[in-house]
Amino acid sequence: MPSERQVSFAEFEQHLNNLRMPRMIDEVIVHHTEEPRAAQYRGLSTIQGVRRYHMQVRGWSDNGYHIMIAPNADIWLCRPLERAGGHCLGHNAHSVGLSYIANFDAEDPRSYGGMVTGQRVVQAVLKRFGLGVKAVHFHREFADKTCPGMKLDLTTYRKEVEQMSQELQIVVEPARKMIPCHARLESDTTRVDLRALAEGLGYEVVDRIREEGKVVVREGGA
Repeated sequence: MPSERQVSFAEFEQHLNNLRMPRMIDEVIVHHTEEPRAAQYRGLSTIQGVRRYHMQVRGWSDNGYHIMIAPNADIWLCRPLERAGGHCLGHNAHSVGLSYIANFDAEDPRSYGGMVTGQRVVQAVLKRFGLGVKAVHFHREFADKTCPGMKLDLTTYRKEVEQMSQELQIVVEPARKMIPCHARLESDTTRVDLRALAEGLGYEVVDRIREEGKVVVREGGA
């Protein structure tokens, strides 16, 4: 039975918190699809294509990955987290498998729109199962592959995931609305994702940096 479902980050966190896990989790293993690449992403049809390949060609019972992250930051729940994955031989029983829809041997992860979202998802999984950042692994540690691509560095990836746990909560009064915008305190400066904060407040961000050297924040965007 197909199980893929697109969720927001808030919905993902709620899903995690509501899980009753019949298995122990002690690793999060990060992958890339290699094929399809980021530019080939077409939403649900791409996720369904990965599942068909895993089932019809690899002979598995479902999509091998538990979670897939798209280049536009879509989060997809695939194989149920309650079940062992099919993503890393010898490590499936006690791990969560997350894959970026990308080829990070060829594509630049620094320009990948879903990278930060994927790292936030990984951090949320670590928090849910009480794990430290050293529980995050790349597939290539356990297989003769480059996965998740040689343009990704494990030490840097772990550091960036760890920084997610140090994010501040931005709360709008009096409604007590929380806006996830990757807020962090650096020295005496609070740094945030401007687009996420502005859109959370109901504004639209118009990026004109290359043409005009400015970013416009406009009322009535959301």
